[in-house]
Amino acid sequence: MVALFAVLGIAVVDDFGVSTDEFQQRLITQMKIDYALGTGNLSLNHNRYYGVAFEAPLILVERLLGFTDSRAIYLIRHLLTHLFFLAGGWFCYLLTCRLFRHRYLALFALLLFLLHPRIYAHSFFNSKDLPFLAAFMIALYLAQRAFHRDTAASFATCGVGVGVLINLRVMGAVLFAAVIGLRALDLMLARDRPARRRMLGTRPGGRRWPRARAHNRAARRRMLGTMAAFALAAAGTLYALSPYLWRDPLAIADAFSDLARHPNLTSGVFLGRWVGWPSIPPHYLPTWMAVTTPPATLLLCLIGVGAAVGRGIARPGSLLRNTPLRFEWLLLACLTLPIAAVIALNSNIYDGWRQMYFLYAPLCLLAVCGLRALLAAARRLRSQAAAVRLRRGLSALAAAALVTAAADVVRLHPNQEAYFNLLVDRRTPEHVGRNWHLMYWHTQYRQALEYLAERFPDSTLYVDGWHSDRMSDNRAILPAAARRRILFTSPPLDEAPGQPASFYVINRPGGGDPPLGPVVYALRIYHTTILEAIAVDPSLVDQATADRYRAAYRAAVAGEPLARTEFGFDLYLEGRTLTYAKESCRPEDTRQGFVLRAVPDTGEEVNLHFDFGRYGVRVDGNCLIRRPLPYYPERPFRALKVGRGESRDEPSATIDLAASADELAEQRQ
Repeated sequence: MVALFAVLGIAVVDDFGVSTDEFQQRLITQMKIDYALGTGNLSLNHNRYYGVAFEAPLILVERLLGFTDSRAIYLIRHLLTHLFFLAGGWFCYLLTCRLFRHRYLALFALLLFLLHPRIYAHSFFNSKDLPFLAAFMIALYLAQRAFHRDTAASFATCGVGVGVLINLRVMGAVLFAAVIGLRALDLMLARDRPARRRMLGTRPGGRRWPRARAHNRAARRRMLGTMAAFALAAAGTLYALSPYLWRDPLAIADAFSDLARHPNLTSGVFLGRWVGWPSIPPHYLPTWMAVTTPPATLLLCLIGVGAAVGRGIARPGSLLRNTPLRFEWLLLACLTLPIAAVIALNSNIYDGWRQMYFLYAPLCLLAVCGLRALLAAARRLRSQAAAVRLRRGLSALAAAALVTAAADVVRLHPNQEAYFNLLVDRRTPEHVGRNWHLMYWHTQYRQALEYLAERFPDSTLYVDGWHSDRMSDNRAILPAAARRRILFTSPPLDEAPGQPASFYVINRPGGGDPPLGPVVYALRIYHTTILEAIAVDPSLVDQATADRYRAAYRAAVAGEPLARTEFGFDLYLEGRTLTYAKESCRPEDTRQGFVLRAVPDTGEEVNLHFDFGRYGVRVDGNCLIRRPLPYYPERPFRALKVGRGESRDEPSATIDLAASADELAEQRQ
């Protein structure tokens, strides 16, 4: 099954764009390699706490293969990241086999792990969080194996896995603490194995013979040895893979401090409002996990948690001994304690829960525990026929859950990162975008650029947009011929200075305002517009479109302007449409930012709109920007103030609405 997914991954690897962090991750890793070679400095880099356990092999592979073309580099990075994710799925299968001795449950666990829609997409372009998830699953397997074999070699191997895990992200220390804690518990409660105890026997009164006491001392020494082997292997691996520790091993404390107060700020739409650190609501992380995980997985996980807690309460002694139930409680701790820590410390997390994707490893395994608990309950039915029917029904429901998840992966491809489950209204137009942050990773820019390159195959494409640097990253994965024809006209690239842009690519989560020009490409997910490519020059689309915008410009400027801004735009108001117009505009004039504030009859000014860097349309060399005004029927306005996008202080023009009875009457309607 893993081989089948590997073949599928090879087939679709070229469908995904380049994420926000990929260029930076590669650059930072190269800096760390230079530091390891004695030619770099990491002291001022706030990303120095990210390890090189995964990124350095990616750079090594690209150098061994001699890749210098950006497209080849990104494709091999995506493929290797996905293959490591599949390796995590394979260890999920092995771990489930060891825990439950049931191959069908193990196969269910494997598919459940691989078919999370969001995580599947991230497994290609997210080289930070997905390797950590896969490494966490591998480390869980090594921990279970170590406690089962109880040898110094197995604990040392587990220590290497945990050291790599902490190197990837210091949050992996939660598993280090868990293994040390469980081994210390075994040490305190060390007793002979039953067979050994029967062989050694006891004296009358329950006192053990000296030989038995000697055996206990040997068992404790062996446990201390395994604990030391684990700790030394983990510490040595972490130190070897973390250049920032080479000169100051105590810098690991700073890494933990950075975990709770990362310098990047949380920002995004959450439940219909913009949230940012430090005012993140406590339910931010649990809510994101709940609305972006397949519902069947959530339900089975809750059942698994309930079953593990119930069995632990019924048999508390099993939690003290090295039993499968104790490992289930370990999974429960790995799932709940990080969530509790994030809430208690008000940690700075962002972009949904992608930093916490490693929680899906224990969540997935607890979901398998839930299915196992349901099947076990079915076996206990008195009627054998009813038990068989119930078990078959449960198996069918589990298979249906996997099929549904697979269907979502296929249906959303290659935009599975925008997956939401049935807890979110996915049918109402623009509802998802207005209530949830959708396009942080910017991989969809590749689809827009590919479309433009295919639709206009013989033209040089001058492109601008909100994130020209992110679009440049996605251009890097396109074929060389397409890359040469796409040039960006605005900072920070300025590849075609002075050249007017032909197209403006904009991400529009939540719909936002109507497009300012003819839309040549639109990406919609769950009836929500995610991305649009707008033709700044309507004549590039077709003659009919150009004539329509030419007529709109003539109609807008037919009357006297209500005001003129200091930056040369005349302002016209037609009903509820505010028009900015300028004759003989320069290329830079088509990219303006505007602040629009309203002055009501009473009270403070209302900030109606802050429009930073939206493009207008060029009509025969003239600029046209049309903006429908928001409607506030309960607050009639007497004036509109317009300022530059770079400043929200003093307006450059004021429109006196009270001077026109028609406008004021419409405000009151």
